[in-house]
Amino acid sequence: MENINYADTTFVFLATILVLLMTPALSLFYGGMVRKKNILSTTMHSYAAIAVVSIQWILFGYSFVFGGYGPLIGDGSFALLNNVSFAPIDYAPTIPHQLFLMFQLAFAVITPALISGSIAERMKFPAFLAFILLWTTFVYDPIAHWIWGNGGWIRELDALDFAGGSVIHISSGVSALVAAIYIGKRSNHDSIKPHNIPMTMIGAGLLLFGWYGFNAGSALAINDIALNAFIATNTSAAAAGLSWMFCEWLIHKKPTALGFVSGIVAGLVSITPGAGFVSPFASLMIGLIGGIVCFYGVTVLKKKFAYDDALDAFGCHGIGGIWGGIATGIFATSSINPAIEGGLLDGNIRLLVAEVISILAVVAYAGIVSYLLLKLISQFMQLRVSAQEEEIGLDYAIHGETAYGSIAVALSEPNHSNSDGSVVLGELRTAFQKFQERSFTGNGPELAFANSNPEDLNQSVVVEYQASGTTTASSGANNKITKIEIITNESKFEGLKKALNNIGITGMTVFDVFGYGMQKGHSTYYRGVETEADLLPKIRVEVVVSTVPVHEVVAAARKALYTGNIGDGKIFIYNVENVIRVSTGDEGKKALEYPTE
Repeated sequence: MENINYADTTFVFLATILVLLMTPALSLFYGGMVRKKNILSTTMHSYAAIAVVSIQWILFGYSFVFGGYGPLIGDGSFALLNNVSFAPIDYAPTIPHQLFLMFQLAFAVITPALISGSIAERMKFPAFLAFILLWTTFVYDPIAHWIWGNGGWIRELDALDFAGGSVIHISSGVSALVAAIYIGKRSNHDSIKPHNIPMTMIGAGLLLFGWYGFNAGSALAINDIALNAFIATNTSAAAAGLSWMFCEWLIHKKPTALGFVSGIVAGLVSITPGAGFVSPFASLMIGLIGGIVCFYGVTVLKKKFAYDDALDAFGCHGIGGIWGGIATGIFATSSINPAIEGGLLDGNIRLLVAEVISILAVVAYAGIVSYLLLKLISQFMQLRVSAQEEEIGLDYAIHGETAYGSIAVALSEPNHSNSDGSVVLGELRTAFQKFQERSFTGNGPELAFANSNPEDLNQSVVVEYQASGTTTASSGANNKITKIEIITNESKFEGLKKALNNIGITGMTVFDVFGYGMQKGHSTYYRGVETEADLLPKIRVEVVVSTVPVHEVVAAARKALYTGNIGDGKIFIYNVENVIRVSTGDEGKKALEYPTE
């Protein structure tokens, strides 16, 4: 084809690969910020978006955005890749049409994946699949056509969005906020901490490099606009990383790694709409301010309005995208891109007005339609996981897997009674099968199984008394000290901690351990193939008591841990010879009490 420029084609091809890499990078960025019992669920959200949106885009999504000419939505002229060939089109006159389709696909894929950060650790996977399909069709596609498509009403206003500030970040950020509020908060969400910050930092680094393709590639040619976007992107990211870090340093007295990489992402979002229209100095200002406003959104705004935007999808993408759109209206200049008239600093207030109209329209449309879609889906399926599934973790409950430790997790069901009263030994089930067959009863947080027999408690949570040492004369018979070790599944820790706190125990030591008991040799399934479970991931909780009766601790622990499964856990009880507090030298019972001034 004589109109194809192969330098431009190579450039956009590489940019497309970089942008496609951003969604797996996002899975790492998000995955490190959730608890380890939910990392597989969180990463699956990003990979599911790749699959679902890729099919939707090929079937009709691309045509809805770039097909035909109209103010609200495209037509079906490119559906099923009809009329999509190697020959270029007016959107990208120097590269193949097929390449333009794939470049835009990469944008469409990552946008709903961004939303998943707000509903992490609590949304049903089938409901998420339905939501991203409907959301991409009824929110992303129309907004992308308004702004980028021929005849789109926002494009006709001459509003600018170089690489997706409104199309991608505002639309996903606002939708994320709506979804977080609609689905509700996680249990104990205020105390949840990231489980693997290095993973998040690796994800952030990959996002940074992918963003160079995201913004520079949006020039659709290797030219001065692309290189300016490249420089602006790097500058804004650096400035925002520093401004967020210094805000943390000033207010919280610590420059955290998570805060720094969050600032980098905030700067990348902020520069996205104006990367091909603003100067490097303007990108510096956009990044500095972007880091500050997103820091405020994440640390102040979220707390003030008490919504659980789990991974700050709105705080970084929604707020950063809104600031970036406004900044484009202020800093865009014809000296960088002669194809535009310039913004406020060029003496043209019309661009700023158009940007504000565009932002308000996207915020309103994305928010309202997202709410309606969630409402619609909730009529056909459950949106949120149960309290029990949330407690055990979505990796086990939804996907039947564990991210760390043994690749095969063996769980045995309790004995149950047939209709004729005979007892049948429980069969091994995968975690997924077991949760599908489970029925929950009662008002408490305990897990109950269909037809489970409470008499199995002694087998399910085993108590063993271990003599260890002798009670010293100094401690005395009335000051007996006892150490209690509890070995159980990590998913039961929150319930166990609450149960112990309720009887006056607030101090404990927790270890990650591996082991096997009655599950040794049981088979389970890995990729559909029967395999044998070996070491299973557990935790060991140690408490030392002197005034709280041991039998109360045992009763509280057994009640919190019991599910009816043989293998729920074991409790070991030891006599303690003495306890010495290192800081004061106090011994015995006094060493277990809070020191006084």
